[in-house]
Amino acid sequence: MMSAKMDHILDRLSRHYQPFNLLSEERIREVVNIVRFVEMRAGEIFQIAGGKDQDYLFVVEGRLEVIYSGAIKTIAGPEDTRKRPVLLPPAPQSSTLVAREDAIICHADRELLDNLISWDEVVHMMEDTNDEVAELLERVRNSLVFRRLPLETVEAAFHRMRTREVKAGEYVIQQGEQGDAYYIITRGRAEVYQRGLYDDELHKIAEIGEGDAFGCEALISGSTRSESVKMLEDGEVLVLDKGAFEELISNPLIKTVHPSVAKTMLETGYEMIDVRYPEEFDDHHIPGATLIPLFELRNRMEELDRNKKYIVYCHGGARSAVATLILAQNQFDVLSLEGGIRDWPFETTSIYEKQIVTRDDEEAAA
Repeated sequence: MMSAKMDHILDRLSRHYQPFNLLSEERIREVVNIVRFVEMRAGEIFQIAGGKDQDYLFVVEGRLEVIYSGAIKTIAGPEDTRKRPVLLPPAPQSSTLVAREDAIICHADRELLDNLISWDEVVHMMEDTNDEVAELLERVRNSLVFRRLPLETVEAAFHRMRTREVKAGEYVIQQGEQGDAYYIITRGRAEVYQRGLYDDELHKIAEIGEGDAFGCEALISGSTRSESVKMLEDGEVLVLDKGAFEELISNPLIKTVHPSVAKTMLETGYEMIDVRYPEEFDDHHIPGATLIPLFELRNRMEELDRNKKYIVYCHGGARSAVATLILAQNQFDVLSLEGGIRDWPFETTSIYEKQIVTRDDEEAAA
């Protein structure tokens, strides 16, 4: 698609489609990296292989039919998927789309969308403290330390980092020394060197810049540095000391609970909080759960009782991890349900079906 057309489609998604209308402008720009847009001509047939989870299907333009597991679902137009996308069956099943008129569809990985929403909430938490810090976090969010850490620990890791000015020609780390910190470049460029196997000369192996990280290998392995990093120009790095790195890796900030244990806890006084969207809750939820979407949680905490104990869940765990962190920081006794409702093996209820269904029933229906 042409860039102008893509911009138009993203604008429509951000204005009219949930959950895209919950994302910040920064996250909307990332949508093109995690979703697939497909243009179909009238009469064209397109097949989508199932993913790890139930992917989302949105219709941006046109009318089509979705066929899976012997069932046919008719999408009369974009308005049919604006608040409630079609849930495609997971692997090994597949879905077949048949365009009844020229159409544009958006195929989205559900877990990746959940992660974008959760990341937005982490950034908002940082903005409450310092806008400049939140901006810096955006610049380095894809660094290895943040990809390795659970999402809910990102805020703590960032607060433990310190800023260090570096000069052109300076070696930030050198091969053979003990690893004592992890680094992320926030300004400037650097070269990475390693000594050759058969000589003592330094050989350039890479050039890195803003957002790139280095120094984790020695911290994880406990061995000495395997490379040297030399600044090409004046710059700045974020530094996470070894102790903080090890603490955050080995001691998550939130507590999780297995579904079978959570089921017992519900029988002994714990209460469930569902932090998904209202439409997801309507489709199916754990009986007795209270709906407080993640994006409303900060403004609705007064509805909760600090003398009670809570278990928080979402679809797969990303949003509930962030919600649990927020509640824990506000002195609530709270746990996050492992795997979310996706991995909940017990009963769920649907507002539409007005009946109790089990996960096995859902999988059989899919």
